[in-house]
Amino acid sequence: MATYITVADVDGLLGPTWAADDKKARAVLQANAYLTSLNLVGVDMDAIPEEVKQAGAELAVVASQGKLYQQHTEGSLEAKTVKAGSVTTSKTFASIDSSKSTSLPDGVQFALGLLGQWRGSPFSFNVYR
Repeated sequence: MATYITVADVDGLLGPTWAADDKKARAVLQANAYLTSLNLVGVDMDAIPEEVKQAGAELAVVASQGKLYQQHTEGSLEAKTVKAGSVTTSKTFASIDSSKSTSLPDGVQFALGLLGQWRGSPFSFNVYR
């Protein structure tokens, strides 16, 4: 796992009251894990850009609130009905669209916006010859 931010970085960006002292280390660990999972491309690890540090700080705040890896259970109730001749059947179910960024906490959306230039497309790949 790469280390993009430290507790001192987040304290410097957001002040020392961004989270309780006993939650800071774990929140920063989760933020670094999240940033690492994004497979950021072109980030100089010897001189982390300020946007990446700010994004990491935003993720750390969300993590300190227990929302970074929280499962979303809200969705919409949908019903489908099919009729063939005199036979009718219907099905009612809950639908959760977790692919939309609007299902993410606002701090995560902000962080992803800051990281736009370093994020690769999940549908692209490198070809080496």
